[in-house]
Amino acid sequence: MRILRTPDSAFDQLPGWEWGEPSYFVSRLFGAEVRMAYWDLGDDHGGETVLLPHGEPAWSYLNRRMVAPLLSEGYRVVMFDQVGFGRSDKPSEVSDYSYARHVAWNEDLLFHFLDLRNITAVLQDWGGLLGLRVAARNPDRFARLVLSNTVFPTSDPDFEGPGYITQGFYDWKQFVHRGGLANGNLGKLFSRAAKGPSCGPSGELSPDEIAAYQAPFPSDELAAGAFAFPELVPTPSTDPTGRPQSEGGELNKRLWAVFEQWDKPVLLAFGANDPVLGAADYLWRQKCPGTRGVPHVTLKGAGHFSQDGGGQQLVAAVIGFIQEYRQLPRAINSNL
Repeated sequence: MRILRTPDSAFDQLPGWEWGEPSYFVSRLFGAEVRMAYWDLGDDHGGETVLLPHGEPAWSYLNRRMVAPLLSEGYRVVMFDQVGFGRSDKPSEVSDYSYARHVAWNEDLLFHFLDLRNITAVLQDWGGLLGLRVAARNPDRFARLVLSNTVFPTSDPDFEGPGYITQGFYDWKQFVHRGGLANGNLGKLFSRAAKGPSCGPSGELSPDEIAAYQAPFPSDELAAGAFAFPELVPTPSTDPTGRPQSEGGELNKRLWAVFEQWDKPVLLAFGANDPVLGAADYLWRQKCPGTRGVPHVTLKGAGHFSQDGGGQQLVAAVIGFIQEYRQLPRAINSNL
């Protein structure tokens, strides 16, 4: 595995970013030394830890609107960049990336190194695909889940129901496959998918914010992860791209058994304007006891990247959720 690294100078101009330089952890899984960037902020003795992962093709910059309000409540806030994204190291080949490897890298940082517990995880996009598998494998480390514009797919439409993986996702998958993120176009994606009321009166990202999303990928050589991830989402045999992905689906289906008995609180906070994953909350309402009785929210005017365009609404919902659900239910067992 050949490892690449974005130069630090690429991150000199990050409007709205107040959280300084990352710390680093070196994972030695899979025969490679891979440096992972993370930010561990606030009071690590306060009892409440809020975990803010990111999805594809974002990095921790996505969460910049969320951090200050959480810290003001006295919470510990942990962010990290997935391998292949942001300030973390970037394996050079698309074939270096897999669902299982990223779960292992997540667990290596969050549990084997940081030993996080009593976690409220805010999971969006691939932050959910990865974070939900991590939570199902390690349920006793989690106190609450917040799900926003994400899925936990099984490749089985009989289990999920029709349309769980939307045409909007398949369009996105085909867009990336045809080179839509290449040649410096990655940042431009966020000008469409991250806009919303939290961006200010215009509802639009500034050119400098768009550039900050592009910053980890000054060349296509560094963007193998961004190119790989859409193909890794488990999809059924009817996948209209002609490239169905069965790997990972069966394991996720088995792990749904954990969520079907999960009675810890689960908040659904989906964006009103997300055509990709914004309608996937129904499966959680049907199958997960932890969603019942929780006052779920719709993020008005927010698109796919809800932490940005809908960040103010989302963080307010997270804080209210933690305050409302401080009583932690019984432990949940997982054998996977």
